[in-house]
Amino acid sequence: MTQHDIALLLADAADEVKIGIAPAQALLRGGRRRKARRWAVVATTTLVVAGSTGALALTGLSGDEDRGVSPASRPVASAEASEPHMRTTLASGTDAGVPWRVYIDVWKAPADTAEAQATLAAMAEFGEHPEDVSTASELVGKVAHFVHRVTGEEARTTQIAGMVLPEDDVLSGGEYGTVSLPLLPQNDTAPRLVTGQVAKTAREVTCTWKDGTSTKVDRASAATEANAAVPVIHSPKHSPYDWFVCLAPKSTTFEGIKVTK
Repeated sequence: MTQHDIALLLADAADEVKIGIAPAQALLRGGRRRKARRWAVVATTTLVVAGSTGALALTGLSGDEDRGVSPASRPVASAEASEPHMRTTLASGTDAGVPWRVYIDVWKAPADTAEAQATLAAMAEFGEHPEDVSTASELVGKVAHFVHRVTGEEARTTQIAGMVLPEDDVLSGGEYGTVSLPLLPQNDTAPRLVTGQVAKTAREVTCTWKDGTSTKVDRASAATEANAAVPVIHSPKHSPYDWFVCLAPKSTTFEGIKVTK
């Protein structure tokens, strides 16, 4: 099967969202070679992996060396299933009268193959399948992340991104990773919804928009905890990264981000 054929199959599974060719497995970051934090992105997106001295923007899913591609859009959980204990809501709000929410499930790194088999079975109950993990042993020592978007009164849920990485992997200084995509793909194609990860030492992230405006995302405080609409930096349990979401105003789109504190 060619990359073109895979892209078409994924597009069908994602309600006609087109998916492009993916980044290389390793990128030059900050003047040194470092393995990329690999996203399995489900939608037309921009993926950015950056260090303190520069950024590299990419689109799509996987390159020639990453031939395993997971289905594009999966149900997250059956009506009978309860929410997993490791679920964290990253952001929520209402856009043009349509409610939306972004949450992340973070699965603890299994210590051995038996624990990995149990973890994979638990993931499957919620429709979550880690990219490039074909056997339980491949998950040992790795943390799995799944980011989901929920939209509309009917709470339509779509997995928009996934990542599996060693539990001791870290970001430092101004390093970050982001994915931008439409908030409501059935109504819009503009990349306004930004999901990203930063170092645990980061205290503020600034999302910049193409109209020249920006949105600052800080650590949670008493004021922000009382207002779910205010974006904050979250520290999901078991994740080696901290996570955030910001949304561009409807009249503009995503331009970039920077760790500003």
